[in-house]
Amino acid sequence: MKNKKLEKILLKNTLSVALPAMALFVVLILMFLKFGMLEQAKCNEIGNVENLEEKMETMYNEKLTSVKYVAEKVKYTGFDYVVDGKIKGAYYYSVINNKMYMFLLKTDEPKQEYDNIEIKGKIIKDNVSVGHIISQLAAENNLNAAMFTEYCCGYMISEPDYPHAYIAMVYVFFASPIIVCILIIIYVIAIWMNPLLHSQTKQLEAYGEIDDIIAEINEQLSNKLLFKKGNIYITTDYMLINYINKTDIIKLDYIKYLSKNLVESKFYKINKKEVFRLTMSNPEKLFYEVDFTNEELIDDIVTYIRGVNS
Repeated sequence: MKNKKLEKILLKNTLSVALPAMALFVVLILMFLKFGMLEQAKCNEIGNVENLEEKMETMYNEKLTSVKYVAEKVKYTGFDYVVDGKIKGAYYYSVINNKMYMFLLKTDEPKQEYDNIEIKGKIIKDNVSVGHIISQLAAENNLNAAMFTEYCCGYMISEPDYPHAYIAMVYVFFASPIIVCILIIIYVIAIWMNPLLHSQTKQLEAYGEIDDIIAEINEQLSNKLLFKKGNIYITTDYMLINYINKTDIIKLDYIKYLSKNLVESKFYKINKKEVFRLTMSNPEKLFYEVDFTNEELIDDIVTYIRGVNS
């Protein structure tokens, strides 16, 4: 840790951005869990229950409408599900415990019946088409329509209405914050182990080999620190200005001109504070400005920089 002072400074910059982002992602994950969005998007299996209609009603009311059910036998009603003139499905029925249940299966070539078929669909209530089919079946079999309606379950499982896109979207939105948090953690560990991966070390290319400069700055921060006040570090060869989310690193022998000016700052306009701007430059490589509200601090910095460069 002693020889990684620059890495610690850069790590704090990264964490100042990463931690709020991770906190936001964690809140999103908790919201998904709190409002049961994953549970609602989940495909719930309906097993062999004594009262299938009661089970479907409960799941419908709890918004757990994406289901999987294995029917022992379903028979074709003779009615098709047509979209734009093409058959996209067919209506089937099954009699379970003296109750008739309707299923809409995806198919373009309806068969008369299926045995032990797994149906993956959405529970639908009071479907207009189903009501029409039931009334037609009652008429064909000379049955009282009202009594026949009582015999039929008011809920249907529809394969075409199964929300594939919605379920995929929910899982993507749930997984994305988790993946981002994992990537942030990996990135933080990576830049700690190898600071060359940190985007802020790119600014050191102007001074030489980055890894050599990092080692030099670390050594000087440990043994040749001339001035440290607030977010300002001055060593025998470098000045570091550490902000919340970034750190500017300036090689002192690159500075040829220094000037201090009283300027108007929009940030401090309400409080009417005096703002002093320190400008460091040379004709070839450097032009850098930083504002201070403490005149003594800026004078101390100027003194140390001139002392180093004298």
